[in-house]
Amino acid sequence: MKHYVTIAVTGWLAVACFSCDALAAGTVKLGVGTSVVTADGPTSVQVRMGDCEFSMTLEKGEHIKYNEPDLILYRADVALPDRKLPFLQQAQTYSGYDWWFEQRGSTHMLWIGFMCENTADFMWSVDDAQTDISQEMHDIMDANSLRCPADFDGKKWTPLRNSEVTNFENIDVLGANGFVVDTKSKNGIQGSRFCFVHGKNVLIGVSGGGADIQGERSSKEGFLPPLLRTIEFKSQATPTQ
Repeated sequence: MKHYVTIAVTGWLAVACFSCDALAAGTVKLGVGTSVVTADGPTSVQVRMGDCEFSMTLEKGEHIKYNEPDLILYRADVALPDRKLPFLQQAQTYSGYDWWFEQRGSTHMLWIGFMCENTADFMWSVDDAQTDISQEMHDIMDANSLRCPADFDGKKWTPLRNSEVTNFENIDVLGANGFVVDTKSKNGIQGSRFCFVHGKNVLIGVSGGGADIQGERSSKEGFLPPLLRTIEFKSQATPTQ
């Protein structure tokens, strides 16, 4: 009798473990701490870039490339070589470094570039009584105000006054408060920007190739808003100011 029980338990564990492997196989982990740098939809991905950890869902025809420290997501019939993908441009400054994304290849390919920053590098995180902010830190905060043209009060984002943005929309997801807005980047690329606050980190995104809120309102196929709403952060770290 014990012999049959052992066989039954062993068989059940084998089935259970197989099911676990199958579930794990449906999610791709990439970024820091892994050897995986690409993923192709349809699939779910778990990403770690810097201190930002999040997951999102890729649809068929959507691809991801992790480059350290940035992440590029794009839509194409097949995965493309690096020479055809947008890339992160960084420039050394006296206050540290500045960054932005440059587009290459097809100007009609929908794409998003992701970066991770710290909340301490944003003006809205500073106490009103704090006066000892260095000029270097001011410059960093000013640059981040262009990347995330909105103020965060701990619960929601509001557009910055006098900022040249349109189609502002709050997007809250599991574990984070965010927004998306249409604007132009410093190199003239028309697209959207989005930011999500998660704990002490801010996930920043810049889109191009025609991926913006205004363009999608007249399109039958959604790309940016549906994708952003699939983003999830670990819920134990709640958004803080």
